[in-house]
Amino acid sequence: MKKKFTLTLLLLFIQFTFCFSQEVIGLWEIKKVEVGDKIVTPISKWTKINADGTYQSGNGWVQNSEGEWRYDENGKIFSPKETNGIRDMFGDFSVYFKQGKMFWQRDENGENVTVTLSRIQKMPKSTADMMVGLWDVTEITEDETSIMKSFDPNNKHYLFIRWDRVYVERTPDGEKASGYWHINGNNPEITLISHGNGKEQERWIVSVSETEMYLIGLSESNKNRKVTYTRINEFPK
Repeated sequence: MKKKFTLTLLLLFIQFTFCFSQEVIGLWEIKKVEVGDKIVTPISKWTKINADGTYQSGNGWVQNSEGEWRYDENGKIFSPKETNGIRDMFGDFSVYFKQGKMFWQRDENGENVTVTLSRIQKMPKSTADMMVGLWDVTEITEDETSIMKSFDPNNKHYLFIRWDRVYVERTPDGEKASGYWHINGNNPEITLISHGNGKEQERWIVSVSETEMYLIGLSESNKNRKVTYTRINEFPK
């Protein structure tokens, strides 16, 4: 009888704790990160807080963190613990909810940090996710003047951005070239690192939709240049 009573109490405690934790359980996108008076929101950052006391986090479709969590309902404290990465040195978050959003707050090196999270139904696409694919150049301008006819007179150039962080392009001369591409975690900025000797790295600001991509040059070699691409689904002849 005593064992049955103890088991019942344990089940009630688990159920009670789960009900309070329901507030934090789910898939969340980090909409804003404020550090002091600065906004340092990462691109397409999400966290998935599971009912079994585990969580996963990532950017876009890439998971880069996992761990365990606890939630103190009385103190409104959320405690994540990384199990497959660098330990978080700043500790727990104070939590509050407002207008369907969750807010995390804590002190980091004397600065107040506030993280704003919104519930989502599926993982957000990052700029990197949307860039992957085959792109045909449709316009190139320099100092806001079109140079398309002189740069690519025979319509040879295309850019293939692969999921494995390698890009392949056909140059205006009809030659194949390749390299690595890297995207900044906090800004829509990509760097193209050529496999060929002697070619400098190129940095671009990128803006991308489902059908179009725009690159604006940031390096000395491409400054004041803007390239417009359209997504295609087969390699041009």
